[in-house]
Amino acid sequence: MHAIPGICGLLALMLAGHMLNAGAQEAPGDAPPLQAGFARADITPPVGAQIPGGFNKNISKGVRDPLWVEAAVFVNASTALAVVGVDTLMIPDDVVAEARREAERLSGIPAAHILIAASHTHSGGPAVDCLGSERDPAYCRTLAQQTAQAVAEARRNAVPARVGAGLGYEDSVSFNRRFRMKDGSVRTHPGRMNPDIVEPEGPMDPDVAVIAVESAAGELLGCIVNHALHATVVGGSEFSPDWPGYMRQTIRGGIGREIGVVFLNGACGDVTQVDNRNPRAPEFGEAWGRRIGAILGAEAIKVLARMEYSADAPLAVAVETLQLPIRDLGESDEALVARETPASGLGASQNESYLREAAMVRAMKAASPTVPVEVQAIRIGSAAIVTNPAEFFCALGLAIKADSPWRPTLVAELANGYVGYVPTAEAFGGGYEVRTARSSFLDPIAGGEIVAASLRVLRRLNNE
Repeated sequence: MHAIPGICGLLALMLAGHMLNAGAQEAPGDAPPLQAGFARADITPPVGAQIPGGFNKNISKGVRDPLWVEAAVFVNASTALAVVGVDTLMIPDDVVAEARREAERLSGIPAAHILIAASHTHSGGPAVDCLGSERDPAYCRTLAQQTAQAVAEARRNAVPARVGAGLGYEDSVSFNRRFRMKDGSVRTHPGRMNPDIVEPEGPMDPDVAVIAVESAAGELLGCIVNHALHATVVGGSEFSPDWPGYMRQTIRGGIGREIGVVFLNGACGDVTQVDNRNPRAPEFGEAWGRRIGAILGAEAIKVLARMEYSADAPLAVAVETLQLPIRDLGESDEALVARETPASGLGASQNESYLREAAMVRAMKAASPTVPVEVQAIRIGSAAIVTNPAEFFCALGLAIKADSPWRPTLVAELANGYVGYVPTAEAFGGGYEVRTARSSFLDPIAGGEIVAASLRVLRRLNNE
């Protein structure tokens, strides 16, 4: 029982020693060109509010752990920007717009320079209309206001700083959930140890990317962490940040004090904690969430322990807004639902729900055949973050990283809005993620268009 505090203390001493050494590298009289600060705000809804993410309404019965907005702000002589992680399933476009407007008013940071990303916890508050869930307008206002307050406080907390970036590796907790089957079909979660599984349809991404910030005195102020994994572990009817919250706890425990930890989920549209080819017990519940959080948090601490920092950390922001088409819905709703229904696995039932969803997507398309999709890139020193507002398939995120000029590149999904699943074009052969609904409505070209736009804005960062 006493081993864990000892390990945490040792990690804290190791990191403190590294930071003090790093702090000695700069002459005392030098004025760092960079300032940075962190802050957080509570966004836990009242008990009794809905928990979105499922086909049926889930009314909360308690709070397992509080939900948070965590903000990091970076400022130099020419640029100010904010990176914000929010414990929520998704963030609708109008909530992002309201949060950005208020954050700009309070902090002076331009709205277009503020990144707001959802952690994708399936135990969050009622921020979005999705399948069986309805948004709560009062909670959405609170979410926007608290996000703005966190950005403003982080700006007030900004001090002279140095930045470092590094990349860890962890492949034991994340798995692709889509499989090619012996009958030629593709199914999502076809069942543990299903003998008809041939192979996963797509990859997972083992990257644990970290952008870290220390003060001029060498004290760790906080970090941004990026890994691609659905936050669908804890479950139940209590509010929880899911495994990202336990990861933050692990990092803070290893450091030995409260620091800022902003989490950005990666391209995890088809990535789960469930290893369908492993006979072990299902990977659900609080204990498994803590396990994943500890493993990924420990990997982030390893990256922090090796981090090298520099005050010479340029900042830049580039944004491009695409107009992407809603997919073709030429057939009747009944024919569409029948064609898209998989034989088994996730999405094989709930056809009444999908009939209602198809009608709503048809109404969306009649109102406007295209939707705006913001792609934002942010440079912080040698690292870059690039966003999309989708449940983005892992292969698409890896394609961006492979051609990005920045190392590391953090791909942040469900950021600055919400446009549902964006699979690869090849994935439209079947599975849950491509079933037409408000959670999946864009044309198959969307993935390739977002990858191309992501690379364009990443390349512009050198010129901004």
